[in-house]
Amino acid sequence: MFGVLLTQPYLIAKVTKKISQEYYSWQKSKDYKALTNGRMQSVADEIDSVLHAWKPQPADQHLTQPFSVNGTEYSDLTSAVSALQHGDELLIAPGTYHTPLVITKHDITITGLGHVIFQKGIAQGKGFILSKGNNLTVNNIECHSISNRDGNGACIRQEGVNLTLKHIFFHGSQEGVLETAKQAGFIKIYQSRFERLGYNGQAHGIYSNKASVYIEESVFVATKSQGHAIKVRGESLVVNASVIASLSADDSRLIDMPNGGELMVKNSLLAQGPNSVNGQVIGYGLEGISHLRNSILMTDNVVYLERLGVNYLLALPKESQAIELTQNKNIVIGKDSSSYVSDSNTYFNDRSELGLPAFPSLPNSFCEQWHYCPIK
Repeated sequence: MFGVLLTQPYLIAKVTKKISQEYYSWQKSKDYKALTNGRMQSVADEIDSVLHAWKPQPADQHLTQPFSVNGTEYSDLTSAVSALQHGDELLIAPGTYHTPLVITKHDITITGLGHVIFQKGIAQGKGFILSKGNNLTVNNIECHSISNRDGNGACIRQEGVNLTLKHIFFHGSQEGVLETAKQAGFIKIYQSRFERLGYNGQAHGIYSNKASVYIEESVFVATKSQGHAIKVRGESLVVNASVIASLSADDSRLIDMPNGGELMVKNSLLAQGPNSVNGQVIGYGLEGISHLRNSILMTDNVVYLERLGVNYLLALPKESQAIELTQNKNIVIGKDSSSYVSDSNTYFNDRSELGLPAFPSLPNSFCEQWHYCPIK
């Protein structure tokens, strides 16, 4: 055998690679058991152990037909959507619906009365809700299992400007929200949850091409298939009082602003898990800075760096002198190998140094001041 290896050098490389891969796999398994104190769970089980189940808001009125526009009720969704005029509200009774919506009017509100589920349907191969109008608001809707051949099937495909989401639950799809508007606008998200979204590194929890994004009291959990939880190419991203957590999912970055802009993360919990494929928690300007104002402000956050491998809280381009970076009163758990370690933060080696429960536990006290705390 030794003689064969000497005469066939490529075999030596193959054997060495195989041994290296097996050792890495063994070491990763050992480290994972150490992180979890030997408790092995699926991602679904981790979500159930860490977060309360999403609950729809109760209905404050009841319909005799499934849909209503301006007091007129309709038996089918297509007729109701066709009746919409600028400024109208579409009310939907509890139930599971497979007929996708194409919204062409402006200032439309879609509200679920109780538990309303959008499932599997897709409009024009793009999303369950295809919004071509401006200023769409969506309230109290669950949406899941949306996919297309391009790998970016979304619960909402926003082609008009401005989108507001309140108390929505998007999960198990290729993309939660994909914005492809021709003009810059905004996406505002309140008290909502994005779970198990992403596809092949090309689809994400939220993907904004031009819109600025504001997020408050919301949860992004277990983004999958190398997707980013939040990807924003617009001028600004504000994350306030929110949770972005990988758990054991194979996500990429928690936040990605590939073209720079104004990034503010405050009073939030960022937790990158052991199986994240990217060691960078936040990527900023890595595809080239294209905005006039470029700044990062991180204040009063709790950050878990628990990927099995090297971890970087911030990843910035080499030419980063023009980026205004401010860090203040963040608690960072785990080793930050980036060049942006700050005396304004407090660093701990691991959970045990703080006496915290083992992974995947998250602190319930973090969100106890929220309208509704999702952490158990």
